[in-house]
Amino acid sequence: MYKSLLSFFVIGLLVLPVLTGCGKKAEQAALTSDTSAVKVAIEPATGSPAYPDAKLTIVSPAEGQVIKNEKDSVHVVMQVSGTMLAVPTDADSTRGIAYSKQGQHVHVIIDDKPYMADYKNGEPFNVGVLAPGMHTVRAFPSYSWHESIKSANSFAAHTFYIGAKTDSKSMTDLHGPLLTYSRPKGTYVGSDGKKVLLDFYVANASLAPDGYKVKLWIDTTTMTDIVKWQPYFITGLSNGKHTVKLQLVDAKGNAVPGDYNTVNQSIEIQ
Repeated sequence: MYKSLLSFFVIGLLVLPVLTGCGKKAEQAALTSDTSAVKVAIEPATGSPAYPDAKLTIVSPAEGQVIKNEKDSVHVVMQVSGTMLAVPTDADSTRGIAYSKQGQHVHVIIDDKPYMADYKNGEPFNVGVLAPGMHTVRAFPSYSWHESIKSANSFAAHTFYIGAKTDSKSMTDLHGPLLTYSRPKGTYVGSDGKKVLLDFYVANASLAPDGYKVKLWIDTTTMTDIVKWQPYFITGLSNGKHTVKLQLVDAKGNAVPGDYNTVNQSIEIQ
């Protein structure tokens, strides 16, 4: 009996340092994991080629046009000059982020829906059947990697109607300060989710530290205000669903009125 207890005691002394060591290693591993966690960050994306002569015109529907047949799909026609559609952007056509293998295209936004990509210059583009009433179409050309081309005449917006012209309660002024959300959009798989493009179009206003700004939230985190109109990269997004929120504000930090000047977009990283 005495020998058994002595043996148990000795074994316990030998095992105790090992268990203690394992505990320390586990604690160190946990600390390392916590302290090395990747945080979401925003960085400027520079170096895109300039297309100063890029111009977009919405040929159809015309401003104020009434499309009578409510059951038919609506087709829009965009005319682009100063750059080419359906060809890779001159220079790096990927920028190391999600991109279109079909090349440059027009981002076509109907009301507050995510954009659709139009690759055919001057040809009808089907945007689907729309509900009766007032609608807006906003559009601008983009590089292969979905960044908007920000020349003086590359953005256009029209109001049109389905069925009949109606009195609208919309607060949107297409000739006033206007924010148009573009990216990120949809689902990003694999390496495409490591660096995600944040891009938007600002019309009829200039961003500045003492002027208009774009407020940015990623999920529940308030990011630094954007005071320079240019594309950005988002890094550090974890796998799963995320929400990106943009809001155009004036020099006093007040939200600029308008149906599109505050926007939420859901994306997913896989």
